[in-house]
Amino acid sequence: MNDDEMKAMNDTKRSQTDKKDQMNHDHMAMGHHGDMDHMHMDHDSEEEHAGMAKMQMEPGSMDHAAMDHMHMNHGAMDHMHMDHGSMDHGGGHMMHMGNLKQKFWVSLIVMIPVLLLSQFMGMDIHLGVLQLPIVFPGSDWLVLILSSFLFFYGGWPFLAGAKSELQSRQPAMLTLIAMGITVAYGYSLYAFVMNHFIAPHGMVMDFFWELATLIVIMLLGHWIEMNAVMAAGNAVEKLAALLPNQAHVVHGDSVMDMPLSEVQVGTRLRVLAGEQMPADGEIVSGSSSVNESLVTGEAKAVRKAGGDKVIGGSINGDGVIEIQVTGTGESGYLAQVMKLVQSAQANKSKAEGMADKVAGWLFYAALAVGILAFILWMPSGLPPLLNGWSPSSLLLVHMH
Repeated sequence: MNDDEMKAMNDTKRSQTDKKDQMNHDHMAMGHHGDMDHMHMDHDSEEEHAGMAKMQMEPGSMDHAAMDHMHMNHGAMDHMHMDHGSMDHGGGHMMHMGNLKQKFWVSLIVMIPVLLLSQFMGMDIHLGVLQLPIVFPGSDWLVLILSSFLFFYGGWPFLAGAKSELQSRQPAMLTLIAMGITVAYGYSLYAFVMNHFIAPHGMVMDFFWELATLIVIMLLGHWIEMNAVMAAGNAVEKLAALLPNQAHVVHGDSVMDMPLSEVQVGTRLRVLAGEQMPADGEIVSGSSSVNESLVTGEAKAVRKAGGDKVIGGSINGDGVIEIQVTGTGESGYLAQVMKLVQSAQANKSKAEGMADKVAGWLFYAALAVGILAFILWMPSGLPPLLNGWSPSSLLLVHMH
């Protein structure tokens, strides 16, 4: 076999080997292609998930300056955001109130037929041609249904507040109200059962009239109280809105805008005509009239020049001034005002504290007197009740 034939045979073997290797490679590539696609899809989904998580974790990333402003120093004054718990007068009972306005109006509407259909202190009232209560077949059942709705709907804020007070072992006004409406409703249920099932020829006075009026009056009072607290909270939010989002920071001969949260004490700021002062400071250049009415209540603009103090949130007049920051965040004037308002909301006044104490004492006194009266009157009231029972009356009750 000559050299040419040997070379041809080697080329043939090499070609066959290459084809076999190529087939193995293609098979492996096909085997791994799905895995690679799956890994690629997982990677893409992880990136999308991470992106979505980032968007959820950073809702203010699209407007960093606006979020800085919302966070009140925005950053340093976060605690000034008034939550519902801090508007509770420290007692925590406001959080149980719910929508008092809605509860009051609904309860007021439901109260009207209860007043017309039930007796007041067991008496009949004549108003000209109108005689109260209005009686018709089934009117007692209607009073029971409406009063039950009032107790569980309108009275729920007081029941929930009483539970909170009792859990903290500090019964106060809500506990006293809850006891009053619970006793009135419970005894009225007893009177209804007695009058309709057990002793229909007798007469046990109910207190549905008193129950309805008590719930509505208490809802009105607490609604007025909550409105006052919320108004103070809204005033704090309006104070926070006085500060701008950004400040013009002076660096040598250049001026650049910077988020207010990054401004530090000692920074030099430029305030243009008509703009709000971004922070407390001292004028170092220029003069202008400054309107501080939204901050101090002074209606007349005050003329200020170099060396004068300015308050963050006040409005610059027609001049351009430069100030050196003396107070930001918690050290600023607005922050101090908001802290005082928040403290006043969170702490009870002496009169309110005394009222809660008196309500607590009255709760214990009313509870003790009620239990004592029940024990003393039970012997005199039980025999007539038992004498009125007979097998026939038991059968009649069962049939009803």
